[in-house]
Amino acid sequence: MDQPPSKFRVRFSLLTLLLASATICLAVSHWHTSRQLATARAQLRQLRDELGYVSIEDKSKFHAVALESGEPNTWQWRLFVPKGVRYQWKIACEDIPQDSPPSRAGVTAGSNEPYWDADNEVLVTARLREADEGNWTLSVTSKIGDSKHQMSGATLKIPREKIEWMSTVSATDGRVIGSHGTDVRAADGPIILLQRRACEKQPNGSYQPSAGPRPGFMVWLSKW
Repeated sequence: MDQPPSKFRVRFSLLTLLLASATICLAVSHWHTSRQLATARAQLRQLRDELGYVSIEDKSKFHAVALESGEPNTWQWRLFVPKGVRYQWKIACEDIPQDSPPSRAGVTAGSNEPYWDADNEVLVTARLREADEGNWTLSVTSKIGDSKHQMSGATLKIPREKIEWMSTVSATDGRVIGSHGTDVRAADGPIILLQRRACEKQPNGSYQPSAGPRPGFMVWLSKW
């Protein structure tokens, strides 16, 4: 004759059900809270980017966000340079590769002031300006708040014939670091801040980016 289930077994089943229900509720609540937190963090980062603040995720890495300069042929960034990393400024104005710096810079400059003894937020400005007799200069300057230790800058004189492509080529390619929000890179570089190149004319008359080196200019940082 069949025996009815014991009270112990009934209690055990109900307890298991209650525990399972509580676990599911906690898991759903945790998932919902985590999702809200992730959304809030993304919105905060977007707002900081729009206001020109660097959103620092990892203090061992280089961070950059582009700013609106309000001037033609002028580019600005706010950088985070981690402690212990020393850089050289490099500028080139010919044979610019598509995805890496050229083998040789037109000018290289660096500071001997020990700014690398601390984490730093740096305001950087690059300017392309016409000089005398059709020649140009491309310069980069930097400012670390009111610190007595600075990163310095560099200036490259560009002969007229090396910049004529700007007025003769109808399309260019290149990059501006941090133009889509905070850009995070390994600190050992090289780190390309600014690149602009002449596109290559195709047989059908159109202009397209080239995989090979092209006339142009580039500003980058190289670990020293």
